[in-house]
Amino acid sequence: MDISFFIELVKEYGYFSMFVFNWLLLFGLPIPNEVAAAFSGVMTEISYFKPVYAFLAAYLGLISSNTFAYFIGRSLGHRLLNRLNRTRLKQPISRFSKFLEKHGEWAIAFSFFLPGIRWAMPYVVGANRFPFMRYMLFAYTAGFVWMFIYFNVGRTFPYAYETILEHVQVFLILLSFFVVSVLLLLYLYSNKFAKK
Repeated sequence: MDISFFIELVKEYGYFSMFVFNWLLLFGLPIPNEVAAAFSGVMTEISYFKPVYAFLAAYLGLISSNTFAYFIGRSLGHRLLNRLNRTRLKQPISRFSKFLEKHGEWAIAFSFFLPGIRWAMPYVVGANRFPFMRYMLFAYTAGFVWMFIYFNVGRTFPYAYETILEHVQVFLILLSFFVVSVLLLLYLYSNKFAKK
């Protein structure tokens, strides 16, 4: 992936562009989240940017987009859930809501480390009216850890971070599929057991 365009934007608009890159990821910016987080770290090594400010700009972009997605889910998703509750999906939605009540905090935190799930979780949690303060506590903490890891990968390996992240991305995608498959199998098994 050629990121020279992003380098020029960061050199021209500075920390604000790091914020925007990490904010726009939620809405389909065509680069992986991990690359955007590491890119901010890279810029502190190959340019004049200060690590603390670059990290804060990237982190604030990440959590503000995540918060925005939570409130979209909270305002629009609840209506969708009400409609779906009138269909055959009522039972799975009810079970997922109970799961969120019981294990929601850890699901939110863990979702940051799984591509795809990271993108969907704020909408789902918002739609289920998960308490915002609890959401903030776990999402912002997990987001900080996630950003810290990838930011420092960019700082430590400024010329090899893309290759490293490609391998990490493949592993994380496989892990996401595994987690979703296990959850689906557990759901099917419990559904079959409930019918008996």
